Amino acid sequence: MTTGTERPPIWPRRASAKEQKQQTAERRIPSKAYDRAFFLSPVLEGYDEFLSGELSVVKARQVQMLDIAPGTSLLEIGYGRGELLLHCAKRGARVAGVDYADEACVIARETLSDFPDSDVRVADCRDLPFESDSFDRVFSGDVIEHMPFEDAVEMLREMYRVTRPGGFMLVKTTPNTVFVRYVYPWMRPVLSLIDRNGVRRIDDQLEVMRRLHVDEYNTFSYRRTARQAGLKGFRVWIDPDVTRSNRHQYSERFARSRLVRAVAWFGRLSFVRFFLGNDLYLRCDKPQQ
Repeated sequence: MTTGTERPPIWPRRASAKEQKQQTAERRIPSKAYDRAFFLSPVLEGYDEFLSGELSVVKARQVQMLDIAPGTSLLEIGYGRGELLLHCAKRGARVAGVDYADEACVIARETLSDFPDSDVRVADCRDLPFESDSFDRVFSGDVIEHMPFEDAVEMLREMYRVTRPGGFMLVKTTPNTVFVRYVYPWMRPVLSLIDRNGVRRIDDQLEVMRRLHVDEYNTFSYRRTARQAGLKGFRVWIDPDVTRSNRHQYSERFARSRLVRAVAWFGRLSFVRFFLGNDLYLRCDKPQQ
């Protein structure tokens, strides 16, 4: 017999495998959330540059990191509008991509209309429809944060599986949870004094992230996910260009501020990047057999 409110157990019961699977399924974002309006929204990274046929400073850096040469085979996981694939194809790459959303496939095929051999399709990144060791480069940008941890682990395993020996996989995520949870709330009043409209744009972006991001990362949790996926010899880092060269839609409005310029300079220090950087990268090379 008990009286009053029962206390929860000191050691909560561990969920069964079936319960864990159900919990993961409940956390997934439905594909219909990623409609045409989402991909063609000014809030989405790189939209303005996409309209002008260019790449944002972030995506241009990713193309540079991928080290594309004529004949390079590239697979992109979560290609969205397809502009990164387009610019890699222009450099002579043989490009392919999978995305979760039907509308992404429609838009990307429009983007890649001058490259009809491009293989863009709707598919599950946890079960890629390609043979092992198929691609020189396997890339995913701003996708992993949209899925539960368990799915993210499966995606990394699949990316590594289809990477060709001698090639590498590259995964980018944003934001850095250390920044958005602990630093930005303190910085926001200061940034509002510099440019209130700029802060509103950042807040709008963070609202989209709160709605669609399932699991966000910092360097520690990113490494944990890679280890859980069984990756070996991987590297995790934060881009030292913490203000994205003051040429990004969320940083250019603050470019004249001495404070922001100082942050950009000190961003070269790893300690500063840990708190202020928001572009996290994971690279894993597949050794030659």
